[in-house]
Amino acid sequence: MPIRWRLTLMFAAVMAVLLAGLIAFLYHHFRSDLDYNINQSLSARAQDIAGLVRQEDATDTSGALHQLPASPDNVVQVLDQSGRVLGATGVLSQPALLSPGELPTAQEGPRLLQRGSSLRLYALPLANDHKVVVAGVSLAERDAALDKLDNALLIGVPPALLLATLAAYGLAAAALRPVERMRQRAATISTDEISTRLPLPESQDEIRRLGDTLNEMLDRLEDGLNHERMFIANASHELRMPLAVLKAELEVSLRERGGEHELREAMESAVEETDRIIKLAEDLLLLARAEDGTLPIDAHDLTVEELLVELGARFAPVFERAGRPLDVDVDSLPAGIAVRADPDRIEQAVANLIDNTVRYGAGPTTLGARVDAGIVEIHVTDSGPGFGEQFLPHAFDRFSRGDPARRRGGVGLGLAIVRTIAQAHGGDAGAGDMPGGGADAWISLPAAAQLAVWRERHPA
Repeated sequence: MPIRWRLTLMFAAVMAVLLAGLIAFLYHHFRSDLDYNINQSLSARAQDIAGLVRQEDATDTSGALHQLPASPDNVVQVLDQSGRVLGATGVLSQPALLSPGELPTAQEGPRLLQRGSSLRLYALPLANDHKVVVAGVSLAERDAALDKLDNALLIGVPPALLLATLAAYGLAAAALRPVERMRQRAATISTDEISTRLPLPESQDEIRRLGDTLNEMLDRLEDGLNHERMFIANASHELRMPLAVLKAELEVSLRERGGEHELREAMESAVEETDRIIKLAEDLLLLARAEDGTLPIDAHDLTVEELLVELGARFAPVFERAGRPLDVDVDSLPAGIAVRADPDRIEQAVANLIDNTVRYGAGPTTLGARVDAGIVEIHVTDSGPGFGEQFLPHAFDRFSRGDPARRRGGVGLGLAIVRTIAQAHGGDAGAGDMPGGGADAWISLPAAAQLAVWRERHPA
């Protein structure tokens, strides 16, 4: 059932309950007012008759009561202590309004009595006179007034409920009309028209906020889709060059039937291009696993000092071949400071930082770390030209290069992988230019208190 129908039916049900309660309240309130007025009128009439009876007793020495004036809607009787009618509106021979069982109770004090649903009595005893004045009134007029009220409510309430229900349906339809427009627009959005946005109502209400939220979601989806399209385009472009070179090398080796030396050079070039393709495929697989949340992390307790020393020893030959010094600075580290991380992944991330400075940096390189507020930052600094103001904001983007013309220097995934590995460990990565020249790139990881591990590995 559509929401507008559900809202309308719920509103109609609530309105029906409220109107029923209002009708019951009005009916009982009106009836109570009528009964109160009737009771007050009976009491006043009985008091008036009692005054007439006392006055007549004082002037009539014979004790006989004159016949009371008749009234079409009221009846009055004066009874003695035996229940005999001494005076009445009408003939004296009419039956007494009080039964013998009710007379003693009426002589004790004023009483209201009901005769079925058509007559109400009010009995008022006369003090020191053993007489009872009984005033009665017909309830026909009261019942007629109540019937008239019932008829008016029965005639007026159903149309009012119907009009209120129709108004509720109109309000629900008007309130949901922007949602229907958004639904129709959303049905037309596809990957080919991802830039389309949902129409928003002018009112600043919940539906407007829902539309804003959905449009923001579409913005994120468009950014993600464009990012993936760019990623695929860049990956295809990067794969095309080594494959083209590999194909050319193989075609040349087949066409020019050279000697063993030429064939070996062609095969070595083909192996080099194959290694580039394998490295690119592995990097793409790592990034894809990180996005899917399936990047395997086998965390262990690693002391930062031992990690830096091992990485320095591993890359020392690389810097020696490049004719550049590598300094491992561990003097400023607190004793026993450690991180809980995957050794292979952390080594891969730091290795990418070092490889980046080997390719694009210059001068002495320092591998060190600092600890601040429970965060361990592993830094790789050099004295080269730095990243540059234009490239620095995009240094960790995929397929980004400081110099796009340098095709053989890498595909621009190294620093992106560094950040991916850092974030998989709950950390991050960053880079900056040194004030005096040079580049500074780092990876930050949460520190772990590993004094017990340090003492175990370095006994006193």
